[in-house]
Amino acid sequence: MKRLAFSLMVLVFLSGCAGVPLSDSPFQRITRAQPKDVYPVAVQARLVPTDSHVPSSLAPEASEVREAACRGLSFAPRFRCVRMNDAGKLLEKPDYAVQIEYDLIDERSFLSRRFIRFVLVSGGDREPDEGDDVGDADYAVRWSFRVLKSGEAKPVFQSVSRDEGVDTWSFDVEQWMERYFSE
Repeated sequence: MKRLAFSLMVLVFLSGCAGVPLSDSPFQRITRAQPKDVYPVAVQARLVPTDSHVPSSLAPEASEVREAACRGLSFAPRFRCVRMNDAGKLLEKPDYAVQIEYDLIDERSFLSRRFIRFVLVSGGDREPDEGDDVGDADYAVRWSFRVLKSGEAKPVFQSVSRDEGVDTWSFDVEQWMERYFSE
């Protein structure tokens, strides 16, 4: 029940955020620099272990992260994911590349959002690991992305890192890709 309530709260929060325009986004930077109707984009994803890295079967595969980002971009009419063959080679030349770096992290640190949520919701009357589902554990997917113009090394845009629960990371990636790449 708490998971459902939390998921609904996140959905309401994201819905509210969608109404507030971003002050800076890849959409704004790209369309100002190179006005076009459609921008082909290559999405690349890779696992980049951090200090909080947790080896686990819960970690998404790079192809899953790429697919989630492309689903989000499919809702942004001016950006289109370029197709790839089975070997992972691009079938067309992109104007831009979106490089997503992600990691599965352990959120059991004292200052983690999960611990703070635990204290606020439960009043701190139980141990953090007591009764947690294995699938929800204390793990989150941390991800960020940068946008590069094809053939250039300096990013056009760099996002902040986001941490999202193992069971909701895909939704998070889709929603933020759509938001960052839409008007």
